[in-house]
Amino acid sequence: MLKRFIPAALVVIVVAAPALAQRRPAAPLVQIPEPIQAKASFKALFKSVVEEASRSTVRVQVDGKDSVLGTVVADGFVVTKASELKAGKFSIKTHDGRNLDAKEVASSEAFDLALLAVDGSGLVAIKLGVSTDAPAGNWLAIAGVGSDPVSVGVVGAPARTIAPPYRGRVPLEKSGFLGVQLDMGATRATIGTVTKDTAAEKAGILPKDTILQVEGNDILDQETLINTLQTYKVGDKVKIKVEREGKTIELLATLGKRPADLLKGAGRGDFQNQMGSSLSDRRSGIPRFFQTDAVIRPSDCGAPVVDLDGHVVGIAIARAGRTESHVIPAETVKELLPVLMAAKESGKPAQRVEIAREALKKAEDAKAIAPVVAEARRLLGAALAEEKWWHDHPLEKAPAPHEIDIRQGPAPREVKK
Repeated sequence: MLKRFIPAALVVIVVAAPALAQRRPAAPLVQIPEPIQAKASFKALFKSVVEEASRSTVRVQVDGKDSVLGTVVADGFVVTKASELKAGKFSIKTHDGRNLDAKEVASSEAFDLALLAVDGSGLVAIKLGVSTDAPAGNWLAIAGVGSDPVSVGVVGAPARTIAPPYRGRVPLEKSGFLGVQLDMGATRATIGTVTKDTAAEKAGILPKDTILQVEGNDILDQETLINTLQTYKVGDKVKIKVEREGKTIELLATLGKRPADLLKGAGRGDFQNQMGSSLSDRRSGIPRFFQTDAVIRPSDCGAPVVDLDGHVVGIAIARAGRTESHVIPAETVKELLPVLMAAKESGKPAQRVEIAREALKKAEDAKAIAPVVAEARRLLGAALAEEKWWHDHPLEKAPAPHEIDIRQGPAPREVKK
């Protein structure tokens, strides 16, 4: 019933739009109209779609204040967006109105996910599906703790893996400069203008070109392009693949020197914030995600994302642009969960090492994507370092260190590279 009703509603909206536009005065250029999918009446159409997923959605609070949403992955455990968690006392509000204490027991910096242990039971674990259930063009809904979704939208691009660990770097004087201005109205890395006498003009890049790859690295959006170019230095020659009038062209650019007045300029995210959008602080660098135009508030990240059949296709991880949000695919979350669960506190250092070894083996046997395997290896390295610390700092002299509870001493929780 819902699938038949939604297209009909959309037809009415599309047909009525021209007539409404004729009767209304022209809006100022700086005004950004509210998208139809952001209206409460439209989101209410998806109420039955998120009904099951909302039972597994919680509101995470820090010191009693709403911070972010979370998804129940097992009874007593919730995953959420790590970078939105500030220092303080954690608690959760469940779908059925309970308030339960929680604490962070593991995290993945790469995927910006944190695992919380909840002091309570009776939580309903989410049933993860696969992101291919919702290909490009399909409608999605993001569940909340209430009956209505917090946002709805359409899949813009399918799940893809980005090789380099992008982290939204600040431009440095030594970083290479291409010399283009991007089309801010485009969702992809489409060129607006090309600056004269720059690397871009000399390489043959033209306005309206869309950059697809830099040195074989996929360019999904504007921020990815900016972060990728910052990994190269002045004088570096880079192969750039562009799409021009439906054709793919490969060009070679020798990066130039960045002008001094651009070293401290406002970035894409800052520009969009000034246009009225609130973006996630951490909105780049996720190794694998798919894109949607659902308008997700930063405080609503961490929630399950479902298709029109209610199948969970991912977890919302970032508001990346005015009309762009990123979702970690459900199949990637499935691969990462055993790693996060293995990283949670266990009784003794030796047990942590064995659990970490098993998590790495499972990831390799399952042929998990490279970033997930890398997280498992990082976990094992941290566990081995922790075990060695206890070996070097026994509580009492003995031929061999005693097996001791890890919470009896200040053993390191993580090894940083």
